Amino acid sequence: MEIRQFRVVVRAKSFERTCRFYGETLSLPRLQNWDREDGRGALYQAGAAAIEVLGRPAGTADRDRERDEAFDYQGPHHKLVLVMAVPSAEKAYEELLQRDRNIPGGLREDADGCLIFDTHDPDGVRIVFKQLGG
Repeated sequence: MEIRQFRVVVRAKSFERTCRFYGETLSLPRLQNWDREDGRGALYQAGAAAIEVLGRPAGTADRDRERDEAFDYQGPHHKLVLVMAVPSAEKAYEELLQRDRNIPGGLREDADGCLIFDTHDPDGVRIVFKQLGG
């Protein structure tokens, strides 16, 4: 089996807000975007993987949005954690703080002695930045 790309799919409650987070706050390059009758989407490069953000079709009535469990599901967020391996957690933390002052916890060492910090996206997905390598 040949895997060409690994993707994590996030069904965003607010497509624009979630795209701003991944594109502007995290500064991930947007590879692709689409707006079709069945929904909107954007694909962001995250190292050797990609994060695909999906949203409701543009112009969906507000009353329909209120009942759309595929996008509004508030399930067990602790089951999904995105880990971003970075060369310097300190530098990544400083860069992210310039774009978003709402980063809880600050820098710390994990059980392996690696420097880490974490935040979350607008839909509650936990994102850990972990310093790997020399």
